[in-house]
Amino acid sequence: MSNRSFPKVSRRTFLKNGVLGASLFALPARLYAKYEAGSESKEVVLRFTAFSDTHLKKNADCVEADRLKRALEFMYAYSREQKYKTVDGMLVAGDFSDNGLDEELFLFKKIVDEGLKPETTSIFCMGNHEFHKGTKKRWEEIFDRPSNKTYEVKGFKFVGLSPEVGVRRNGGTHEGDYLYALEWFENEIKKACEADPEKPVFAFHHYHVTPTVYGSRGEDDWGIKDLYETLQRYPRVVDFSGHSHYPINDPRSAWQGCFTAFGTGTLSYFEMGGEGGRYSKFPPGFQRAAQLYVVEVHSDNSVVLKPYDLITNSFFDLVYVVDKPGDVDNYVYTDKRYQTSAKPVWAGGAKASVVNCEPSEVGLTFPQATCPDVVHSYRVDLARRIDDNWEKRPSQYFWSEYYFNDCPKEMRADLINLEQNAKYKLEITALNPFFKESEQKLTLETETPKSVVDKDAPFPKPDVLDVKFESGKAINSPVNDQKQQNELETFGAPDIVKSDDSEDTYVGIFNGVDDRYRIKFSERDYRRLTQGTVAARFKVDEYPTQSNGVVLGNTQGNGTSLEINPKTSCLEFWVGVNNQYVILSTPEKIELGTRHDAFGTYDGKAAVLYLDGKEVARKEVEGKMTLPFQEDVRAYCVGADITTGGNGSGYFKGIIARASVFSWSLTPEQIANLSR
Repeated sequence: MSNRSFPKVSRRTFLKNGVLGASLFALPARLYAKYEAGSESKEVVLRFTAFSDTHLKKNADCVEADRLKRALEFMYAYSREQKYKTVDGMLVAGDFSDNGLDEELFLFKKIVDEGLKPETTSIFCMGNHEFHKGTKKRWEEIFDRPSNKTYEVKGFKFVGLSPEVGVRRNGGTHEGDYLYALEWFENEIKKACEADPEKPVFAFHHYHVTPTVYGSRGEDDWGIKDLYETLQRYPRVVDFSGHSHYPINDPRSAWQGCFTAFGTGTLSYFEMGGEGGRYSKFPPGFQRAAQLYVVEVHSDNSVVLKPYDLITNSFFDLVYVVDKPGDVDNYVYTDKRYQTSAKPVWAGGAKASVVNCEPSEVGLTFPQATCPDVVHSYRVDLARRIDDNWEKRPSQYFWSEYYFNDCPKEMRADLINLEQNAKYKLEITALNPFFKESEQKLTLETETPKSVVDKDAPFPKPDVLDVKFESGKAINSPVNDQKQQNELETFGAPDIVKSDDSEDTYVGIFNGVDDRYRIKFSERDYRRLTQGTVAARFKVDEYPTQSNGVVLGNTQGNGTSLEINPKTSCLEFWVGVNNQYVILSTPEKIELGTRHDAFGTYDGKAAVLYLDGKEVARKEVEGKMTLPFQEDVRAYCVGADITTGGNGSGYFKGIIARASVFSWSLTPEQIANLSR
């Protein structure tokens, strides 16, 4: 345990003074009035915390390690201030580690061993990440327990189930991972239910059960169907699962059908539901994620879950209650909420304002709406003025940031991919988690200025990135509407020499070992790239033999690149579409010592690779271009690719005369013009 001190405050005190002013364990008094009035006589007989997806890394100073330590410290600090002062259990529903490595698992174990008191039972199961570079046998050895285990804590049963196979190659949920132990799982639940006809029975596993909590249904399904029919037969089950990284203060993270289920959130990073691709899965600040439940069972067997935010050290403004486990007819977290939930509303006089206006982007601010649940998001409907008519344009969607306990009181929404020199009418609608819309709309009109970028020019200039060599130095000078260019950083020592080609005054020579340039991008820069073109003029001096030789790269889970494959010696164009790579290749090897112009384009419907002005590969694929979401890998590299920590990988050996990125898909005619 660290020497971190905790303030001695009443749980009924709630300070909304930001992160430092928020109480560590204070719930709003009105919530206690609503959910616990008259229940003071109901003695707490069991308390445990529940969370998952800690994703510890190998390094002991990773932020997830600190959050895990703080979770342990918090649960004891909170309990010391309550009438019932014991923490009986700590439930972790899988994904302790990022890769299942011994170093990660031992770090988790060390933190728990040092922070967990003897009276607290550790209640564990495996997640899919434990299988990335680890095994079930090794996990069981390290934690000295079977991966499938029934725990008894203060007379209450917890049935934990681990997957058998783990994760698919693409990182998704593997249907059928729990079938191998389904009979054991049901037998344990059945025995627990028969042992006491009143008590709740707690089940836990890593994957959500489809279709139950947020993250296990519809277009954002991270769940599995393996356990649904079994659990439906046991209405007193209260089930915990993780995997999706969706926020626990979203009311959809509580679900009831013939049993009760809760999503457990994460201590690592949010991966929000894209809701069918309408929203960003990794919104600004997504790494500010550290949520857990304080779960208390009362003497009447009612179960109360209090969602807590370790980032702001405060409880969220809601409490989940299972008043009588098994009383299905009176369950409240059912799918009926999609019809009965209240609509968001704005306070009188609310209005939106334009705070930034560029040729392809408009920034808006407006006050947050309110809702008895939460305000989930906002939809901005757009119409462009054409002659005397308003023609509809695609709507754009924005998270309200409700998953932060210091959610801003005023929203900022940046509309992107607009048309230059155009009049727009905007209408803003607030949505709750069940997609009930506000009756009131905030409306305004605006006009975008003319752009300095001519996307229809026969020889268009790059507007996102344009690395070239002039007067013996490398510069990045795209022609765009931004006032400031992204800085170019040098790593290694690329030689810059006069070219033997009259079209290129200078070129850069890259050694294939550590030479590269890095140009960092912001999340706002990335949002503009839903489609685009990457281009490079280069000469290969030597084929790579190990990793790919990357001419221009921004690929780390997503992104785009032009690179030489070490096995085939062919040029490849990589582009992330809908979070999966599309890879196109030239039909033949790239010639050594020959200058080439390569272009990779994606227009939302097809990826195309061009070499020396001619199309050489194409694949039809519809969606949005997706880019790396972690802040440290939001960067393009010239002469290499980007990797964790902003470092380089896949170094290129040869000459590069120019590397460019355009925010649109160039036409075949433009590519032919720009090729040598």
